Amino acid sequence: MIIVTGMPGAGKDEFVKVARSLGFMDLHMGNTVREYASRNGIPDDDKEIGNFAASERKKFGMDIWARRTAEKIESDELTVIDGVRNKEEMDYFSKFSKSIYVVAIFANRKTRLERILKRDRPDDIRSMEGLIERDNRELSWGIGNVIALADYMIVNDESLEIFYERSRKLLFDHFLIRA
Repeated sequence: MIIVTGMPGAGKDEFVKVARSLGFMDLHMGNTVREYASRNGIPDDDKEIGNFAASERKKFGMDIWARRTAEKIESDELTVIDGVRNKEEMDYFSKFSKSIYVVAIFANRKTRLERILKRDRPDDIRSMEGLIERDNRELSWGIGNVIALADYMIVNDESLEIFYERSRKLLFDHFLIRA
């Protein structure tokens, strides 16, 4: 099982696209958060969804989003889970697999903001101030620890094609030969 982490806009979704094209099953913790937020009448807005996610963590434990996402795991083989934000979530997913590997995606803040503005998701931030606020929120949840504990890191500071190459190489060299 591969856990993908990184700050907002770093390129986690693009890594998952590459993994999916190579036959990996993918689960997105952010989708789980948005599904639950929608069920609870939370507006599709970054701050509102972030507050909801934090509130649920406070009520039910730091691994609540891992527990809710794990309900969708079909197999631990060739599974990529996107969006782990803290060590408790990592630990929870380790119950489902003999081998958990963390891949961190890194891009600088300016590049991440440019990418976020281009992707234009309804719940995305719209300014550097908003990104700083979101970064701080995610850092408060422990994402920095997950990134620091990563088994692999891909720097996503060049073209999308180069990032895809780096992602494919990592997946082939370290995961597909084991499958």
